[in-house]
Amino acid sequence: MAQPSPFAKSSDYRPTETLQLGELVVPALFRDAATEYADATAGAALLDRSERVIVEVTGKDRASWLHNLVSNAVKSLDESHGNYAFACDVRGRIQFDLNILVRADALWLDLDAGTALRAMQHFDRYLITEDVKLRLQPDRFARLAIVGPKTWEVGERLGLLNGEPLPDLAHVDAGDATMVKHALAGGRGFELFVPLADAGAWWSRAAAAGAAPTGRATLDVLRIEAGIPWIGRDLDDTVLPAETGQIERAISYHKGCYLGQEVIERMRAYNSLARRLVKLTMADGAGLALPAPLRTAERDAGRITSLVRHPQSGEWVGLGYLRTQYPTTTELSAGDPPRAVRALAGAA
Repeated sequence: MAQPSPFAKSSDYRPTETLQLGELVVPALFRDAATEYADATAGAALLDRSERVIVEVTGKDRASWLHNLVSNAVKSLDESHGNYAFACDVRGRIQFDLNILVRADALWLDLDAGTALRAMQHFDRYLITEDVKLRLQPDRFARLAIVGPKTWEVGERLGLLNGEPLPDLAHVDAGDATMVKHALAGGRGFELFVPLADAGAWWSRAAAAGAAPTGRATLDVLRIEAGIPWIGRDLDDTVLPAETGQIERAISYHKGCYLGQEVIERMRAYNSLARRLVKLTMADGAGLALPAPLRTAERDAGRITSLVRHPQSGEWVGLGYLRTQYPTTTELSAGDPPRAVRALAGAA
C-alpha cells in the first residue's frame, strides 16, 4: 500500500506531481520545473527526504566493527561528525552507499530506503561475536532538507545554528530536532530530522522562513549538475571505481583493511581503472532507455546512467561512465538512430 509523506498534513505541502518509490509516495514537482530550479539556484529549496531511513548501531564495538566493513574511516570520527562511505563485498563490488553520523551513544547509518533491507542483511552476515546491535528505524523521524544559496538565511529564521563553518555531515541537536549539514545537492544545504508527530508543522515553518517547496525532479537536476551519483542509477553492483569527486570522498586510503579493500587498492596501485564517472549533455534524450550504451564509431565507450531534461536550457544533462582509454573529446553517441553525446572535461 502506498504511504503518504509525513509532511502531507501541512497546508504548504501540495505537490502537483508525485512518484512512487517502493511503498512511498514522494513529490516530483510542486510548481513548474523552471520556477523550482530558479528558486533552488538563487534562493532556498525545501525538499522532502522521506525516502531516507536510519539504521541505529549501538554497542561498545560499534565503531571498530563498522570500520572494517565500509570504505571510509569510522574509528577516527569525532562525536557529532560524519562521512560518506560505501559498503562493498569481498570482490570490491558496491552493495550500497551510506552516510555515517556519530552520535554520543550510537552510530546512525543514513540509507536510501530501497537499500535498507539489503544493508541489514549485509551487516548481519558480518556480525559474529561483537557487542553490536542494529535497529532499523523507519518511523523515528520525519526528514526535510533545505538547499541553495540562501540556505543559512532560512536556517537563521528557523532559530538554527549557522552551520556554514561545519564540515559536511557534522550535526547538532536543536531542541527536539537534529540539524545535519549536508551538501546533498552539491552546494549549501542541511537536513532536519524532526519528530514525526510535528512533521507538518516543521514543513510549514520552513516554508514560512523562505524555503520554496521543491520536488525530487529538481533535486535530480541539481545533483547531476554537481556530479553526485545516486544508488540504483549511477552506483550499482560493479567494482568500485576509485576516482576524484563524490566517489573519491567515500574512500579512505589510510585506514587499513576493510571488506573489498584489496581489490580497490590493487586497482589504484596499478592505475587499472576501467571507467570514470563523467557529466554528459545531449540535445535530445527523450525516450532513451537507461542505462544506455555509449558508443564511439562502432565501439563500446561506456554507458549513460542518469539523464534529465534541463528545466532552463532545454538540453539533456546526465551522468555516465566513460572508458578510460577515451578522452572527453571523443565523439560519442547513444540510441538508435545515433544521437550525439558530449562528455564534459573534469566533470564528476
